[in-house]
Amino acid sequence: MRETPSLDLLGPAEAAQRMRRALGELSAPLFAVLDGGMHDDLPGFLQQQGIHAQSLFRQETAADVIRAGPWLVALADVLKQGIVERLDAEHACAVYWSCGLPEEDVRRHLRSINEIIIPVEQPDGTFSQAFERVLFRHWDPNVLGAVLPLLTNEQLSRFLGPADAVIFNAPDYGGLKRARATIDMPAAPPGPLRFEPDQMVRLKAVMLHSSRLRIARFLKGNVPAHFSGVDDSFIWGATLASETSADELGIKTERGRARWAYVMMMSDGKAANAPEVRNYIRDGGDTPDNRVKSLIQHTVDALRSNPSLTGGAA
Repeated sequence: MRETPSLDLLGPAEAAQRMRRALGELSAPLFAVLDGGMHDDLPGFLQQQGIHAQSLFRQETAADVIRAGPWLVALADVLKQGIVERLDAEHACAVYWSCGLPEEDVRRHLRSINEIIIPVEQPDGTFSQAFERVLFRHWDPNVLGAVLPLLTNEQLSRFLGPADAVIFNAPDYGGLKRARATIDMPAAPPGPLRFEPDQMVRLKAVMLHSSRLRIARFLKGNVPAHFSGVDDSFIWGATLASETSADELGIKTERGRARWAYVMMMSDGKAANAPEVRNYIRDGGDTPDNRVKSLIQHTVDALRSNPSLTGGAA
């Protein structure tokens, strides 16, 4: 995955236009499953708009968890569909389903895929033959963007259930995606969706690529005005080049690694060899990921105190 990918995202207007065209190709009735986690109070907003929504979580679930979870909306008219499309264009938060069954049957199927069975990950990163049941965030377009290409025909049949098609915008996985039921679709296996170890290995690889994309986009959005000659190839290379030193320093979270990539870009890669910087991260006062939160200003101070380390793409 060393070839430079596209780092630009579609604007809301173009994303909405493409989605509307794609939805126009689907058979009615249409439903949308919305990710409540992308909004402060999605059910409250929908209620204000006169849109009825049903949670896909059990009633006994904590109220804040329900609010941030998946909400099913029947797109019964153009007005409702337009409101949902605008929400989705601002922050990819909708998975659209085409299904000829009543809303309650659609809801029953969607609830049946809220959990999946996956192999247990070992401390060394490999996957065992023991399995566990976990939450499957099928209402998150980017999760589906990672998962759907890995499914076998039988698994896809189980995922789609009675639906004719599903469509969504996954910006971290190439944008507009869709899956359709076919005439020769095999019968769905009984029970919950189950992933095998080899699928989890491939899933980790595509999720790593997605994480790198988000970090590169962060860098691109924060390139100092005085830098010159910085194109997508440079940004992507800087993202990849920062990973080795991030691993050495124990920086694990995506946010921490994004900040570290920024420090490395600002110093032309020299921060990794600055004792002041390495000692600051490893001082034991906190985890490397927490220390990196205040690293940028500290690094600037360190580089100023040691002119030989100053670099950049200026």
